[in-house]
Amino acid sequence: MNEPQQLQLEAIEALISARNVDDLSIREIMDDILDDEQMAAFLPDSLCQIDPRTGDVIVYNSSRATRLHTTAATPPVDSHDDQCPICAAKSTGVIDLQPLSEGFTFINKNLYPILHPVEHPQEDDKGLPLYPDPFHHGRSSYGMHLLQWTSSIHDRDWHNMPLADCLICFDRLAALEHKLLTDSEGFMPASDRVLQKMPHRAGEADMISGPKTYGYVSIIKNFGHAAGASLSHGHQQIGFSNIMPQRYFNNFSFMQRNRQTFSEYMLRENPQRLMVRDFGHAVLIVPYFMKRPYNMLVLLKDHHKQYLHQLSPDERRDLVQAMVAAIQAIITIMPQMGKAPAYNINVNNGPGAGVYLELLASTQLTGGFEHIGLWVCQANPNEVAAQLREVVNTSVG
Repeated sequence: MNEPQQLQLEAIEALISARNVDDLSIREIMDDILDDEQMAAFLPDSLCQIDPRTGDVIVYNSSRATRLHTTAATPPVDSHDDQCPICAAKSTGVIDLQPLSEGFTFINKNLYPILHPVEHPQEDDKGLPLYPDPFHHGRSSYGMHLLQWTSSIHDRDWHNMPLADCLICFDRLAALEHKLLTDSEGFMPASDRVLQKMPHRAGEADMISGPKTYGYVSIIKNFGHAAGASLSHGHQQIGFSNIMPQRYFNNFSFMQRNRQTFSEYMLRENPQRLMVRDFGHAVLIVPYFMKRPYNMLVLLKDHHKQYLHQLSPDERRDLVQAMVAAIQAIITIMPQMGKAPAYNINVNNGPGAGVYLELLASTQLTGGFEHIGLWVCQANPNEVAAQLREVVNTSVG
């Protein structure tokens, strides 16, 4: 029997800055990034523009077009990838590493970052993320772009790892989120600075109150070439930015309009017929506004929680179980549609959000109508929810 394709710990020992991100300060993480010579040729423009119609944020890094797995004529179609740079230990410095039941999970720097630290942010940058830009020169964007490799074993990811290993991976994401948000005063603006400047009604300040945080942590996952994954080795991307992503703003704006978080609204308003499964502290649902077949939401029932690191161990377990069940369902169903499994996960956190995950299956292309805001979905939410219930209940038991 062949040995699984994997990264050996001995191969990256020299790259490990710390076994645990808790042992590093933000200053040490910044220095590790700034001193990395191999990243020097691939730095971003540190420039941000905003679409005035939608508020969409655009950052620029032309060097990302030169990535091997972006320029390859034929992307990998299965879990084996002879050119995988991770398995070959062609990695940037590692800031967090934790053993799993087999292999290990680790966090390192993205060689082609969309965000990069700056030594001395201008006062405007630190004070207000979306400071005025009347001549459209672009706002300063800075921060960090990190990667979490779910497992050192190439073909292991959330859908085929033991739950205990998945929880370790999730706990490391939560620890990194906590480190970035709470240890970055003087480097990042306060997370709620823009929200505090927005007009809001009495009582809304309590809905965004909590421990002081700085900057914005965005966690996403791309799986499969159709979903934008440039590497087949399973991973999550972590962006830490001074610029507020549009989804943060949308979540707060929803709360401002409706006096409740989006999670609270969906827990109450989404029809029961679209419930896929209740996992205890979290639920897996098909949203009534499903834009693409098999898109799902994982909602934490305690809709007052704003960040992953605020979740209790039981809440983390149930949230991860729901996420894994959704991923397994996508991987089961998409081949039946004649499509290679591909999906995106967006973690929604931040002031006024309520923690929730959005799983977007790459089941249907985006066309012109969608680009003007008219989404045409090739499946019915009720039928999709019924199929997902059957698949999830069979796999979960």
